Amino acid sequence: MSKKLLRQGGILTLICLLFLIALIPISAEQYPLTVEDQFGRFITINSQPERIISGSPGNTEILFALGLEERIVGVTDWCDFPQEALSKSKIGNIAPINIERVVSLRPDLVLACNLNGKEPVEKLTELSLPVVALNPMSLQDIIEAIRLVGLVTGEENEAEKLAKKLEETIQRVAMSGSNRRKEQLKVFIAIGNDLNSLWTAGSGSFLDETVTLLGGVNIAGDLGFTWGQVNLEYILKMDPDIILTELEPEIFFKDSFFRQITAARKKQIYQIDVNIFSRPGPRLIEAVNDLACLMEKEFGD
Repeated sequence: MSKKLLRQGGILTLICLLFLIALIPISAEQYPLTVEDQFGRFITINSQPERIISGSPGNTEILFALGLEERIVGVTDWCDFPQEALSKSKIGNIAPINIERVVSLRPDLVLACNLNGKEPVEKLTELSLPVVALNPMSLQDIIEAIRLVGLVTGEENEAEKLAKKLEETIQRVAMSGSNRRKEQLKVFIAIGNDLNSLWTAGSGSFLDETVTLLGGVNIAGDLGFTWGQVNLEYILKMDPDIILTELEPEIFFKDSFFRQITAARKKQIYQIDVNIFSRPGPRLIEAVNDLACLMEKEFGD
């Protein structure tokens, strides 16, 4: 056999070895893994999680979006999306999180959230359960949460795709919104079933941040709460141009008080799914896009 053929054979062998190495999942090699969660705690994950419990609807939606549905062994009673989440074992309410129920499902990762409460999260950690807590208070926090979930579950590539998609959406709407700062429309976010006792989203909520990104002004943005109530006098004083609500718009059009408001007179009342906008999950990508289209229409873009 010639030296040329030997050299070619050696090169071919090297290529094959490199190819095989590329096929080995690097996720298995990254454990044990120590990360800082969004409570500022350092958590060590010893092996790739195969039994995951979700402590909130937003967490559940992230896990499903990353293709981890087969590894989810427990979700809260409030986790209703996607449809497949309804068939998962239930751990009960979001707060307080049911520690006994969580332990009984033998998880190797508990994906908690700020609503579960810091004390129960610490209790689960004391019981030697790996608990990674998410605390997304802004759109950027959600992006970081998605990347964190991808890291601890070994699904970094899928998480990066999802995070970049949300980043691109935010950048696009922020760019379009920056062109409207001189013609800001006032927006009222109306949540609840009683027109005389409505709740609204203030600063620190995803709805407030999205409205601001799009060049609008949330009339409750300076009231000092994330979610709170406003009276009818305040709404009349602010006279919003647009109302975003979970109710049928016709309810406002028929009401004697709201008929005085610019948004009702101009038929600029729109129904939204508040669950999507209150959950720090991947569906915000579609929701922000939809709201951007609506605002562009009203601004005459």
